[in-house]
Amino acid sequence: MDSGISTWLIRWFENNAGMSGQDIENNIDTNYFEKGWIDSFKFIAFIMDIENNFGIRFSNDEFQDKGFSTIKGLAGIIRERIDGR
Repeated sequence: MDSGISTWLIRWFENNAGMSGQDIENNIDTNYFEKGWIDSFKFIAFIMDIENNFGIRFSNDEFQDKGFSTIKGLAGIIRERIDGR
């Protein structure tokens, strides 16, 4: 897992989900949709923020990846996009 990407994601949730960074860090394998940390409106902003911050664009296949719903999994997907895989 990429710690810089994970840190960015944790900070985003901290600023947008009303949770402490420590609570989020302790739950990086938790499905943030199931936990209600993000709704459909926030999800759109989340994706736009990620794409703009990291200079990537997600594919439809990546949205279907089960890893996309956890911070740890999403950090891995972002790393792969940055690395051009």
